[in-house]
Formats: sequence, structure tokens, C-alpha cells
Amino acid sequence: MKHQYTSAIAISATLLLAGCATRMSNDPSAPTGPPAATLTVKEFQIAYDASATTGKGVLSYQGQDRALTIKSIGAGGTGAQKISAVGKVYHLNSLADFPGTYTGARSGLTLIEGKMHERLANGNGTVIYLTGKTEGLSTSMGIDKIVITLD
Repeated sequence: MKHQYTSAIAISATLLLAGCATRMSNDPSAPTGPPAATLTVKEFQIAYDASATTGKGVLSYQGQDRALTIKSIGAGGTGAQKISAVGKVYHLNSLADFPGTYTGARSGLTLIEGKMHERLANGNGTVIYLTGKTEGLSTSMGIDKIVITLD
């Protein structure tokens, strides 16, 4: 019985991660050219149907690095995880277009270590594609409202 339970978890995790990778790689709106900026973030997320995330990061834009703060609330997911991610930023015409409220769809599974993918977009047309590593015990599939401020 224990073996069947372990197998079911392994199969579910594999299917979830395959679905995440397929959904992100098949995004028809994903730009193919070089990004306008890049981003690195370190976050902590806790979830139980609703989620909350806080973190710090660095935006690299036109040869300059700018510190940033991330705070979010969302729906979906269970558990707690530490996130280390990198991102590509597209459709960023000026630094003033970057800070603000982003809407995102996230997916991932963390069983000690895992991977995450998230696409974020704000009202200025700026789009961020994040990928990264997670540590903890968590499922994270849902919708987020994320506020990014430049420090």
C-alpha cells in the first residue's frame, strides 16, 4: 500500500511538471528576441488555498542595476517555499513602465527541491517570464497580484 501511495505521488508530480513546462513553452505571446531587461529575485511564499509572497531582487536595465521589492497575494497552492528565480523582461520602453501591479499565473511543485515558472504582465504592457528553483514543500498553481517597487 505504501508503495502505491509513493508511486501515485511521483506520477502526479511528473504530470504537473510536464504540464507546467508545456504551458510555458507553448505561450504564443512569448517574445523570441532579446529581452529589454533581466531580473533576479529571492522570495518566500506561504500558501493554504490563498498565498502570500515577499521578496527582493535586482533589475538589470540599460547597463544599470536597480534593487526592487516584491509583495504579492494570490489564489491557489498549499505549503511553504523559498524561491530563487531569474527573469526576462519584455516590452519595457522606459524604467517608469516597470514598477507597479502585475498579474501572474504560476505553476510548480516543490518536494524538498523543485522548479517554478511564472508569466507576469502589468498595465503598461511590460511582461516578465520567471523561471527558477524552489526549496520547501509546496504546490503552487494559481493566480497572483504582485506589486513590484524599485528601491
